Amino acid sequence: MSTSDEITRPDAPAANEPAQAATAEPAPASAATGAPAAEEELAALRREVAELRDRNLRLLAELQNQQKRAQREKLEALRFAEADFARELLVVLDDLCRTQEAARSATDVQSVADGVRIILEHFLKVLEQRQIRPIEAVGKPFNPAFHEALLQQPSTDHPAGTVIQEVARGYLMHERVLRPARVVVSSGPPPAAAESKPAAEEVK
Repeated sequence: MSTSDEITRPDAPAANEPAQAATAEPAPASAATGAPAAEEELAALRREVAELRDRNLRLLAELQNQQKRAQREKLEALRFAEADFARELLVVLDDLCRTQEAARSATDVQSVADGVRIILEHFLKVLEQRQIRPIEAVGKPFNPAFHEALLQQPSTDHPAGTVIQEVARGYLMHERVLRPARVVVSSGPPPAAAESKPAAEEVK
């Protein structure tokens, strides 16, 4: 066999194979450059989450502060809700004190009575400005929604179930009963009067 035959054998390594192997080795370099990019993206996401968490905490704190402030203002409003009404009552109290001082040295009972009447009218006016008004009772049919019956009493002048006396005046505020009127209710004519009435009609 000649020397040329040995050089051209198929199982002999090709001359260009080492060059191909050399060109295939740089491939892992691309994977190495991708790792820092992923780390930067993860870091950016972490910063964004931290910022959102901080913003939510600030919003939550602001909301809680607003709720506390509203609660304080509500309590203050409830504490002093009747301040104006109290000031109006103090004027009535001043009138009562002056009338008391005048009554100690007064010789005219009528003048003292007139002073008390004026104070009462002033006081009722103050109540009316607050939509507080008395409940009508005497001469009206008994109504358990507005009247509280203390007792029943026979009456020849009023039919049964009619209010004939007011023991304590009742009051409404707007449409709500502050206090029912305490009343005496007619039970109708007494038995003797009821029996004698038909007899008198027959005589006529």
